[in-house]
Amino acid sequence: MTSGSGGGDVRDNTFHGPSFIQTGAGSTQHNYLLQPSSRLREPPPAPKVEDWLVDRAEAEQAMAAVCGQEGGAVGITTALEGAGGFGKSTLATVVAASARVRRHFADRVYVFGMGRDVRHRADIAKKVCEAARFITEDTTPFDDPDLAGAHLGRLLDRHPDHRFLLVIDDIWEAEQLAPFLIGGRRCVRLVTTRRPESLPRGARRVRVDAMSEDQARTVLTWELPPLPRETVRGLLAATGRWPLLLRLTNRVIAAQLDAGAEPAMAAHGVLEQLEGKGPAAVDELAPFSHASVLSDVTGVPDSSGVSGLSGVYGRGDPGLGRRLLDDPEQRKRLVRATVEAATGLLPAQGRQRLAELAVFAEDEAVPVPLAAMLWHATSGLGELPARHLCKTLHDLSLLTMDKADGGQLTLHDVIRDYLRHDLGPERVTELHRVLLDAVAATLPPGPRRRAAWWELTDGYLFDHTVDHMMAAGHSGEAETVASDLRWIEARLSRRGPLAPWSDLVRIPAPGARARAQDLARAMHLLEGTQPAHAVRAVLRSRLKPLAAWHDQVTAREHRPGPPALVNAWPPPDLPDPGLRRTLTGHLGEVDAVAIEPGGTWLATGGGHDGSVRLWDSATGRRLATLESPSGRVRAMAIARDGAWLAVGHGDGTVRIWDPATGRNTTTLTGPSRPANAVAIAPDADWLAVGHGDGTVRIWDPATGRNTTTLTGHAGPVVTAEVATNGAWLATTANHDGTVRVWNTATWQCVAAFGRDPWVGSVTIAPDGTWLATTGGTGTVHIWDTESGRVTRTLTDPAGRVVALVIAPDGAWLATTTSNNQRDGTVRIWDPVTGENTARLGCPGWVHTMAVAPDGTWLATGYGDGAVRLWDTGDDRDAPPPTERAGWVNSVAIAPDDTWLATGYVDDENVVRLWDRATGRSIRTLAGHTGRIHALAIAPDGTWLATASADHTVRIWDTRTGRNTVAHTADGGAPYALAIAPDGDWLAVAAHRHIWLHDRATGRTVPVVESPNTLVRALAIAPDGTWLATAGNGDGAVRIWDTATGANTATLTSHRAGWVQAMAFAPNSTWLATTGGDDDHVRVWDRVTGEAVATLNGHSGHVRTVAVHPAGALLATGGDDGTVRIWDAATGRPLTMMRVDGPVHACTWAQDGRHLAVGGMRGAYLYEFRPGT
Repeated sequence: MTSGSGGGDVRDNTFHGPSFIQTGAGSTQHNYLLQPSSRLREPPPAPKVEDWLVDRAEAEQAMAAVCGQEGGAVGITTALEGAGGFGKSTLATVVAASARVRRHFADRVYVFGMGRDVRHRADIAKKVCEAARFITEDTTPFDDPDLAGAHLGRLLDRHPDHRFLLVIDDIWEAEQLAPFLIGGRRCVRLVTTRRPESLPRGARRVRVDAMSEDQARTVLTWELPPLPRETVRGLLAATGRWPLLLRLTNRVIAAQLDAGAEPAMAAHGVLEQLEGKGPAAVDELAPFSHASVLSDVTGVPDSSGVSGLSGVYGRGDPGLGRRLLDDPEQRKRLVRATVEAATGLLPAQGRQRLAELAVFAEDEAVPVPLAAMLWHATSGLGELPARHLCKTLHDLSLLTMDKADGGQLTLHDVIRDYLRHDLGPERVTELHRVLLDAVAATLPPGPRRRAAWWELTDGYLFDHTVDHMMAAGHSGEAETVASDLRWIEARLSRRGPLAPWSDLVRIPAPGARARAQDLARAMHLLEGTQPAHAVRAVLRSRLKPLAAWHDQVTAREHRPGPPALVNAWPPPDLPDPGLRRTLTGHLGEVDAVAIEPGGTWLATGGGHDGSVRLWDSATGRRLATLESPSGRVRAMAIARDGAWLAVGHGDGTVRIWDPATGRNTTTLTGPSRPANAVAIAPDADWLAVGHGDGTVRIWDPATGRNTTTLTGHAGPVVTAEVATNGAWLATTANHDGTVRVWNTATWQCVAAFGRDPWVGSVTIAPDGTWLATTGGTGTVHIWDTESGRVTRTLTDPAGRVVALVIAPDGAWLATTTSNNQRDGTVRIWDPVTGENTARLGCPGWVHTMAVAPDGTWLATGYGDGAVRLWDTGDDRDAPPPTERAGWVNSVAIAPDDTWLATGYVDDENVVRLWDRATGRSIRTLAGHTGRIHALAIAPDGTWLATASADHTVRIWDTRTGRNTVAHTADGGAPYALAIAPDGDWLAVAAHRHIWLHDRATGRTVPVVESPNTLVRALAIAPDGTWLATAGNGDGAVRIWDTATGANTATLTSHRAGWVQAMAFAPNSTWLATTGGDDDHVRVWDRVTGEAVATLNGHSGHVRTVAVHPAGALLATGGDDGTVRIWDAATGRPLTMMRVDGPVHACTWAQDGRHLAVGGMRGAYLYEFRPGT
């Protein structure tokens, strides 16, 4: 039994205008009411229980378990486990239909199926949303299963007077189950699975195995006339009392009786078939004649006409059947015998048609029309007789047929395995080819007379076409299809970014692998677009600059389609080819990364949210999120066997987690100072924790006892690392400038050495003969551990080294630095020669780094919440940043649209001018000594104005680059400026004051003092008679008369108390504002001061808003890295673009077709295509 924990708040998505909103979830557009209903629906009727089912003790155990908790805040998860065909799902149905269970839960019993095919996170989320919709009237869509599960849990918790039972059938992976375990304090979960490891720790387990003899007899003889006792016992033994085979045998005998056979003879004939091909035919298990065995057991000659198999199993050794089931080979023989008994009753060629179904994927529902298509290709069978054959196969329990969606067939994997073995590899390969040819004939032709596979509508084929091509030996065709942008976009839209990547990565060809890597590098940008079709625009934006994709993308962009932003310039943030993938999801900086010793998963620790996330290192899929109330994650380590991990937090606690179950098994409470460093002994007998009070505490992880406390450092301990052999531990504390080495047997300090007054990280070579430390500058010292001498010093030119790792073989070490330019470069060094052999990375602040156990890749954690995985295999340098890279904080386009200007937040503090058509740099305007806060271009384009952190406003001649200081703000740096429509004056916002600068006289006078503590946004009316201001403080927008300075109107704005940006419609009747912590964009009527609409979609602070020159569109951008285009009249999202970093500025060109964007990764220019 396990408890479910509640989830965090999920932001509601509302547009205050129309009565509903539309959001994209996967490839589906959803409409839903502003206030989703949590009202409960009428409970569903009890599931049907087949008459032939028998009472089993396991059902009683399960009923007792689910009814054993009479409320309270603990959720119970009961699990049924067992090998395939033993009746787990059937048993769960019996529990769900039980009168006792239904009374206990007042009929609120809900059954949901999962299955192996529900793999993608969006698919899991869809299942959870279906559950919420089935139980309540809520229809809120989610494409993140954690958010969907948290929402479902909250809906259940709104009904504390009700108990709920969720029956979740056929779970294959823990992540399928995890969302259902969140919240729901009075909700019990009954789970069926054949994989016990997918269950949460502590789940009460009901084991389903072979039936008892009485139970098995009931199933075997259901609705059959009396049969000879010895025949029945022989059949029970021959089937091993395996429910799947018992039911098959029953159906075979029933079919014989329907054809007029005499009961005893029919049953005996089936038994003979089972004997001839079942385990009794194996010499090593039956090296004697059946007659002699029966004679030995009964004492009389075998004159019954019944084989001695019944004696062997029934009387001689009742445990032998059990032992046969334990042997996989013998189970196969049981299946063969039973299936052949059933297929003997099929019409001519019926057995061959059944076997052909084994070509389809395991555990997948196959559409009946698709099966009929295959049979027509192999034998000319039409759809009507094909459906009749499917019904016959269903009646014989050889498969299950569901009438839904035109008919779906499911072949039990036990039977499928047998049929595939019987067909043999060559015939299976041939069937894959036949199936593909049959399907291709139904598709429209594509280029070069190939089938247009991207036009597939059948869900099964859409998911498995590439698999069938590979299995058919058509790897070349598989690569062609999987590399086709039309196929990729279709897969992406319907199945998410993992699907097209999975298609390519399974093809063993260099081209496919390279294209898969291209998709992997962009995968984090392809989740959750709104509207859903915008994901295609994001994909094209990332692929078009790459030579392998350029022609395909160009061709696709010239076809009619929905509204889209397309690259006018190549993006400045294209990834280093050494990047494997980017993991996103943390709400703050990533301060800790640890990689599991096998390299299959990694753990990352976030700053603001205090969570730890586990990721699949191959796919980038998030496996789990470990939530803790202990605050910021400071350090992390994983035990050498991967069975547990320790996480150090800002409150001084260290939490030990089981990564398999996601449970916090132990909490170690030390001093209240942060736990900055964690190291685990190689044998996991102890762990060391370095604290902010200068101590290192040694803990026994099994007992949770603090066994030793090490003292000696004069400042906060920041790193701890244990030698590979576990014999010694090295620790550092920034300010005391020393590395201390501790003997782990005595816990005595055996060495202390240092070179700089400040020592940061320490890391130990695998052989323990040397270690490396970082200093307060860009130095790394390599020390001989025996002599304590520095043998080499490396100097990183980029700044202070903040993270350091050594390759598992000691052949190289990697460093990364911190500086104001967000260098983000990882440098690879040869520790012997001191040579910098390679560079990789991307702009940003790197906080932490870890290397994989095989040394082929490393992970870096960034200040923006991202984790990036890098290849280390090639000795190469990262490509130089593009000319337009850098942190762009402001952007403006010239009135004639021929050039644009960008203002930078970096050490250079410059404004750059760019040719719009070519993207080439025209001029760099240098002179400010602080970052550029704002810029604006004059109406005639001959000059522009800039506001800087150096407290000055400068006027620049755009032709010569010369500048003059127009104003120096004494009370605070100017944050905003705007130029009057006639160009005669400009307004400057500095701190809370608004100044007007007259261009003709050069005089600057104060006109307004705003109640805002800081004015961030400023706009001037088209006729220049008023201006608007907004900023920190009360979140209001104020309208001021420029002649008198009077405050003529105040619009109450964002509830969080500040406004980041605003923009007016061309006719000044309405304006849009962004700001606060609600991630919304609000639209206001300027005359009435009323908010007329709220636009939702951003998942972080919205930093910029721009109104289209015609007033019909809004563009917004924010910290979530998205640029969104909205219909200003309806608030409907038209399209969006996602880039690899926060967006800080955007503006429309006068032609209304181009949008310039500035962000942390550089300057972007897009063409907006309104769609057709």
